[in-house]
Amino acid sequence: MSLSDNADPKVASSTPHAAPAPPQGGARRRRALTWVLAALAIVVTVAAAGGLVWQISAVTSPRTGTLTAPEAYPPAEPAPVLAGSDADAPLPDLASVLPDLLADARLNGSLSASFADALTGEVLFEQEATTPLAPASSMKVVTAVAAFQHLGAEYRIPTTVVEGPTEDSVVLVAGGDPTLTVDGEGYYTAYGKGASLTELAELVLEARGGTAPTTVYLDTSVFTDSVSAAGVGAGELATSTAPMAPIMVDGGRTDNTLKYSPHHADPALVAAQEFANLLGASAVEAGTAEAGAAELAVVHSAPMSALVDSFILTSDNLLSDAVALQTALVVEGEMTWAAMSTVHTATLDGLGVNTAGLVFHDGSGLSPDDRMTAEAFTQMLLGAAGSQASSVFESLPVAGYSGTLDDRFGDAAEGMGVVRGKTGTLTQPTGVISLTGTLTTADGRQLIFSLISNGHTTGTEAVEAAMDEVTAGVSQCGC
Repeated sequence: MSLSDNADPKVASSTPHAAPAPPQGGARRRRALTWVLAALAIVVTVAAAGGLVWQISAVTSPRTGTLTAPEAYPPAEPAPVLAGSDADAPLPDLASVLPDLLADARLNGSLSASFADALTGEVLFEQEATTPLAPASSMKVVTAVAAFQHLGAEYRIPTTVVEGPTEDSVVLVAGGDPTLTVDGEGYYTAYGKGASLTELAELVLEARGGTAPTTVYLDTSVFTDSVSAAGVGAGELATSTAPMAPIMVDGGRTDNTLKYSPHHADPALVAAQEFANLLGASAVEAGTAEAGAAELAVVHSAPMSALVDSFILTSDNLLSDAVALQTALVVEGEMTWAAMSTVHTATLDGLGVNTAGLVFHDGSGLSPDDRMTAEAFTQMLLGAAGSQASSVFESLPVAGYSGTLDDRFGDAAEGMGVVRGKTGTLTQPTGVISLTGTLTTADGRQLIFSLISNGHTTGTEAVEAAMDEVTAGVSQCGC
């Protein structure tokens, strides 16, 4: 029904609007009613005329007195968010401010620092910048850059079902997507809603003419490595990440409302069982799709840009590792930790990064045996700025506003909205904190920076606050 139909009930109705003729006995009543209505019309007309005379009088003879305009209440000036850069702004003299800032007693461990001009790439300050240290979750920025550079922002991870070896079977072919949901709502849908097993099951049943198979074979042959990266202990697989598998529901979580939920011991099998239940199959078995098997259905994850947003903003270890392995699969043809390391190293080499001493055991930074330098981080981001990987800057949390920086900078408010960065913290072992990203100075110059601390003894919150104050101090530099 159109809008005009709703506005006019007569048009909206499909019934005739002509009423049947009334009986003759009602003529007298109609004449009486006519006189009443006529009298009422006269009263209304006189009242309206009186009102018009009053309004004219008010205009020609207004009431006298002093008119005081209400005081204006302009909105408070908003806090700066994502301050813009100025290519004509002067380069800051960071040597005049950073030595004192970095001498903070809270930063009592090994500290690697690097600051560079985003426009020219000129290094403005370095301290132990080439010392390889454990980067913690700042490693996720490397994973994001590699994924954007090789896969692109629109790439989606497939999950496929093909015909099985018998007429009453199908093969669920895992493609590396850990973000599948059961019914369309799950842990990852807040940032990037991808595929559901319900959708996949419906497509398979449609392709099979409504006939459910008896058996679902699970093909996980795309992933041929250990369930955890080197240096990641069994304890970390409980809540910090899941045993790696090429197909999962909600990242293998047993509770899809919790980031650090307990994880299933075999998340791929759990996903296959969920799929079989939705499909109406009675059995799940391990198997491998035959070469050339006809495809019945395929669904895809959210675009890579959404996946990167999710694991950068929330620092999701499992998802970042899955994306790193997906990049390795596409570039190297195998989904292994070693192939991932090869891709990361080659990506940084291609961006002009000094890779001496760098070690990549995973894509999340959960492994304490990973190694990066502050110089490598800044060189990587400088190279990414002029490449397909420049999308990574859009994913970085904003100080005091989003992601893992939303509750930071409480004692360094000057940096709120002008510092963007990926945080990094390892609790086992302790003493690993990092912050890598970009900021804009008070004069409007955009800088790239990285800070990595290992071996400090002052505590996580103290070091994080010190790094907040260092970057906020640089952002206020008119030096």
